[in-house]
Amino acid sequence: MARVVKKTCSVALDISASVSNRAFTLVEGDTGNVLHISLTDAGEPVDLTGCRVIAVFSKSNGTAAQDSALADGGVSLQGAFNNEIRIDLFPTSFAPGMVECELQIYSDASLSTLVTTAKFNFNCRPAMLSEDTLAASSELPMLRTLIDQVEALSAAANAAASRAETAAETCEDIITNTVTTFTVYRY
Repeated sequence: MARVVKKTCSVALDISASVSNRAFTLVEGDTGNVLHISLTDAGEPVDLTGCRVIAVFSKSNGTAAQDSALADGGVSLQGAFNNEIRIDLFPTSFAPGMVECELQIYSDASLSTLVTTAKFNFNCRPAMLSEDTLAASSELPMLRTLIDQVEALSAAANAAASRAETAAETCEDIITNTVTTFTVYRY
């Protein structure tokens, strides 16, 4: 079985305080990104047992959300104190530029009590490999040489055409201005 490689970024998030997380960068289109968020309240772990957690992402091209209440919603609760949130990021949750995220936590028996965490952010950069990327080829030097040769031949052909046009004009001038009578012989 093939090994799966994941990029895991850790965030310590406190409900009671605005937070500045360590900067990290993701790459547009990657499908192996995981956010691991430890949630505390004034430094104490927040027990999320029975809670619904929605991760809301504000990105350069709109807003997206991932939800622990949805099957395959990408959000799961973990940890000894059940205060760790794992978000298997969907590629549509982030886009190039600065991405902000906040968690909405719904608690109580009816899941109607809402607490929203402070925002944290990360950067997303465009992938270098895209549909616009040219594949490298060993034929490139030969192709450049051929292009240079074709350009030189084109310039020579244009110069020859210009000389031929000048010669034709000269011949016409000679015939028009010098020859007054001529005879056409047919064989």
